[in-house]
Formats: sequence, structure tokens, C-alpha cells
Amino acid sequence: MIFTTLSACEGEDEPMKTSTDQPVCGLVDPELVAQVVGPGELRTTGEGAVSLKARAVRPASCSIAPADGSRPIVQVRIGEVVDSADFWRKRLKQEAEKAGCDLRYTDDPGYGYTCDYDSGLYNPGSSVEVLRGDRIIRVVAYKWSGSTHNQRVEIGEKIALSADENLTTYDKK
Repeated sequence: MIFTTLSACEGEDEPMKTSTDQPVCGLVDPELVAQVVGPGELRTTGEGAVSLKARAVRPASCSIAPADGSRPIVQVRIGEVVDSADFWRKRLKQEAEKAGCDLRYTDDPGYGYTCDYDSGLYNPGSSVEVLRGDRIIRVVAYKWSGSTHNQRVEIGEKIALSADENLTTYDKK
């Protein structure tokens, strides 16, 4: 299967061909993207995978949607811990409390929470917000009609793991 990606990731403005073995924006495995947005042409925005040095200042980020501008959308942000992991555990716990969400992850594979959005911009949608090793990973799958909270969280967890692994590979290049 070949995807055509209309991309702003990695500075590209021209459509580019990606195969199922190349991460979208250098972050997410295409088969995971296809589970949410479907197969075919994609439109991406954001820088995608960026260097470790750059991630200390700003996260690698990518929004992925069907090329025709329809929905659903997947957003991925992944950055490096520049403060202590304890700082981020406290921050994630406070974010969860403020949003009215429960901590879901308290150990391996990370520390953090999920939230469900049944109103507003992300409706219907769910997020996975997790500290994993020395990285903060935030994934939101939204405007995914007919999906359940559990489906969105499950794919969010897989996308978070995919982004973490693909960024580690990117750093080795």
C-alpha cells in the first residue's frame, strides 16, 4: 500500500510518497495512521521528527488528516524532559485533576493520563498524555465519528509507543 502525503513535516511542501515502512512525519507508523484516518492521501502539518537538541526547546509535532480536509485527525507531540521526571509526574497529575481525568498510567510503560472529549474542538476524541522514560508524549485522536473512548485510547497508546520508537531510530541517524 502506498500513501501520498501532502506534507509540511520536515520542511516538505510538496506531496511525497511514503510506503508502509516509513513513519508519517518521521513519527508514526502508517498502519496506525490508517486505522484512524483511513488509507490514501494524507495531509500533515508540523515539523515532524526534529533533532534531540531541538526537542529540548520544542516538541516534535505532527497533525495528520485525510488530504481532502475531512476528519478524523491525529495529533502527536513528543518532547524531551529538560526538568526532572518528578516535575513532569506532578505536572501530569495536576493536568489530569484540572481536566477531571484520572491517572491511567502509574508505572510501565509510563506515567500519565487519558482524557475523553465529548464537547468542543476535540469532540469526539481522546488523548493520551504520558511521561515515558525521558520523553513527554501527547497524542490526540479526534473528530473520529463512530469511535469509542476505548478505541481512541488504544490507538493513542500504540501511536505514543510508535512515535517514541521512531524518534529513537531518528536520533540514531
